[in-house]
Amino acid sequence: MKLIIVDDSKEYMTLLRRMLASVIPDIEVTEYDPEQQGRPTDEFDWGIYDVLLIDYQLGVHENGLEWIEQFRRAAGFPPVILMTSTGDEYVAATAIKLGASDFIKKVDIDAERLAGMVKGAAAEREQSLAADETTVNSKLDNDAFVFKEVKLNRERTPDGQRIGYRFVRLIGQGASSRVYLAERLSDQMTLVLKIMDVATIKEPQALQRFVQEAELVSELDSPYVVHFLEHGFTKDYGYIAMEFFTRGDLKQRIEHGVSVEDATNYIRHIGYGLSAVHAAGIVHRDLKPGNIMFRSNDSLALADFGISKRLDETGELTKLGSVLGTPNYISPEQALGNQVDHRSDLYSAGVIFFEMLTGHKPFKAETAPALVYQHVHAAIPQLPNVVHNYQPILELLLAKDPNDRFSSADEFIEGLLAIDRASSTNL
Repeated sequence: MKLIIVDDSKEYMTLLRRMLASVIPDIEVTEYDPEQQGRPTDEFDWGIYDVLLIDYQLGVHENGLEWIEQFRRAAGFPPVILMTSTGDEYVAATAIKLGASDFIKKVDIDAERLAGMVKGAAAEREQSLAADETTVNSKLDNDAFVFKEVKLNRERTPDGQRIGYRFVRLIGQGASSRVYLAERLSDQMTLVLKIMDVATIKEPQALQRFVQEAELVSELDSPYVVHFLEHGFTKDYGYIAMEFFTRGDLKQRIEHGVSVEDATNYIRHIGYGLSAVHAAGIVHRDLKPGNIMFRSNDSLALADFGISKRLDETGELTKLGSVLGTPNYISPEQALGNQVDHRSDLYSAGVIFFEMLTGHKPFKAETAPALVYQHVHAAIPQLPNVVHNYQPILELLLAKDPNDRFSSADEFIEGLLAIDRASSTNL
């Protein structure tokens, strides 16, 4: 694999080269210093490289977006990964619209993550080169054309919207669905598109959950919940279009450390989101940091309602004995396959709050069954002294019996605000 790095720091390019070599031993890296070498001429042979890794800030007078804009139609131009120190959502959105394969903040770069992105971009190039020229007009993964026959036939979705998206890259994949960063052709809006290939579904319940997610999310209208755009079905695919979050998820922030002030602010806003979700008669059932997203203004929203259910639902999807959820954040009653209500989400919020305040999860185990056992039986862990004033909140969130928890998200928010007021008074 051949890669070219464009950055105005020789030391940083060397660091990146060493990172990549530690994970991809056979990689060949070319370092290009724009301040010393200037912008390439039109005759520059981009085709010899599998991936271009370029910084947004290229000295005083240059930036990576300008390079992508100038060279993206050049013969053999490789997939681009744009790096930035700013984390500006405008940069991310613009890079995507210019056709960049990926985008990453420099503070988030490590050897494994960078190598994964490079391998993904190189695979995209290989697939693109192998694709038939009549169906490829840009360097997109072949999966980007899953709706091409629908667009040609001008088939309509149930709500009357014509299907038409440009897929940018795959950003997530589950057992029966894929999540893409995409652009809606009608208005060039950058969004997230979750699709399900009906032909590959082996469990009828998977399709039911997909339909249910679309119906549930479409009913929610809150700044603390993902903004639903549209959904529909063709004979082969189902899809849900949702807003694109430019600043990542809470999981990434916890990995880098969250201040006490931010932790209390985030958990309060999570509470607002749960209040809206529960008011609509919905239980999320999979609340975790990876499903809590941040917009360009740094406001957060709850996302991914793939296993959510209505409180009044009694169908097969939510029968007793079924266990869905993420072991690290699952409530005791959900882990046991018992009936769950909105208080199950409050338990998950308690796990997240503990993790933000301490930097680690309240329970750890080698296996999922052992972890579940701790959720059901282990004592609630104690917070360190510096944040021990929030221990009463944790006791009421992480109680084993739902009847011993806060009765609602609103009651939880009031309790949190009361402790914050008391803490401010004591300063």
